[in-house]
Amino acid sequence: MANLVVKQVSFAYQDTTVLKNVSMTLRPGSLNLLVGPSGSGKSTLLKLIAGLYPTFSGGKLTGELTLDNYAIHDIVPYQRVDHIGYLFQNPTRQFVMKTPFEELRFSLENLQRSPQIIPNLITQSLARVGMKEFITHDLMTLSGGEKQKVALAAILAADSDYLLLDEPFANVDPQSRLQLIHLIKDYQKQGKTILIADHDWSGYADVIDDIFVMSDGQLHVANAEESHHILSQLPIAPEIHTKLPAAQTGDLDLKQVSLSNGDRLLLNETSLSFPTAKRTLITGPNGVGKSTLFSALVKLYPYGGKISYQGQDIAKRRIAQHVRQVALIFQNAEQQFIAMTMAEELKQAQATSHFAKQWSDDVITSTLQRLNLAHVRDHIVYQLSGGQQKKLQVLLMLITGTPVLLFDEPLAGLDAESQKQLLDLIAEVTDKQSQTVIMISHQLHAVTDWFDYHLEFEQQHLTFQGDAS
Repeated sequence: MANLVVKQVSFAYQDTTVLKNVSMTLRPGSLNLLVGPSGSGKSTLLKLIAGLYPTFSGGKLTGELTLDNYAIHDIVPYQRVDHIGYLFQNPTRQFVMKTPFEELRFSLENLQRSPQIIPNLITQSLARVGMKEFITHDLMTLSGGEKQKVALAAILAADSDYLLLDEPFANVDPQSRLQLIHLIKDYQKQGKTILIADHDWSGYADVIDDIFVMSDGQLHVANAEESHHILSQLPIAPEIHTKLPAAQTGDLDLKQVSLSNGDRLLLNETSLSFPTAKRTLITGPNGVGKSTLFSALVKLYPYGGKISYQGQDIAKRRIAQHVRQVALIFQNAEQQFIAMTMAEELKQAQATSHFAKQWSDDVITSTLQRLNLAHVRDHIVYQLSGGQQKKLQVLLMLITGTPVLLFDEPLAGLDAESQKQLLDLIAEVTDKQSQTVIMISHQLHAVTDWFDYHLEFEQQHLTFQGDAS
């Protein structure tokens, strides 16, 4: 195994220092966890180790960051990936081909693997992550969790010495999370060294060797007491406390609605109403059709049956009119941005707000402070951390103030404190603005008592869960 050295590394771009004298020693053949608040520098550190920064970001790097005494970012990519594999926080940014088969083949060909072994490597890797049956599917039609699994398969197929994973399970369901953690543990047993950045610490208690804690750009190794606190978390699938709706009436209604992905039936002739001005959680396994349902609700995906908003068939509504009432907060925050800087995005949201008088400059400034975003107000949105982008994305949609908000995994990639801040803000603002909230989330620890109602999406049906009383 190549010798990786991370010693007294500092990194800054523009006038912002991201890492401050960071040193890290990864024991050969170990499985390690990297934790810390959103925006603390975790992703930046991983991208530096992977050799992506500073080449693709600009910025100033000092300190020693080497692989067998060579500066990592100077090693040509295909040789570097032989030693260091990196999984992006947003897997879509990793894909360049149309299908999982083509994606893995392209990756392995660039690594100069023998053409004779590539087909078997692809099949085996996809099978290990439970995605073999999707081998020829269009990647863009897969769910967020399914995309994460394909991206992980590509990394495992590369068979690098070091594996860097940035929030690899943020969009996967609890059962898949446990399966993938144990898969990575098996990979470690082959002599690989693995570093995982994650905000959800459930499922790691019996597999982690060392924990590195990042705070404000600085790093330390957790002692025994701190490690015990981090790994002694709630169960991986906590119970959600909700009641059944007393009457199924609301502004947004489904009548005999069905959804399909190709010849695969996702939702089978379902009728229900989403309660108005309430908060409803939707849960279910990866790929069941949750995000597809949201796309149908905003006229971005075909469906059978009838969807109505305030009694009007949405098929008869112009999409520009419809999305002013029913807005989708995308799983990938970057897809929501239309301006270059945070300040420009905020101005745009103010200009289109249903509640413009409530969102004065002073209110926005205090809200940014509350979300720990005030110091990056003038930054380019694409240079923000994944967690900062999520918080900004949600704030923009709250300012816009559409009557119905569809949140697709808004808590993924956020630390526990940031999740609480965001949930408190969503509850406060949507109550004040009498908005209906419908949210897909696998981050269940944060929301056990937050929702009014709970819909389970499983086996082609949507069913309200909870107590009848």
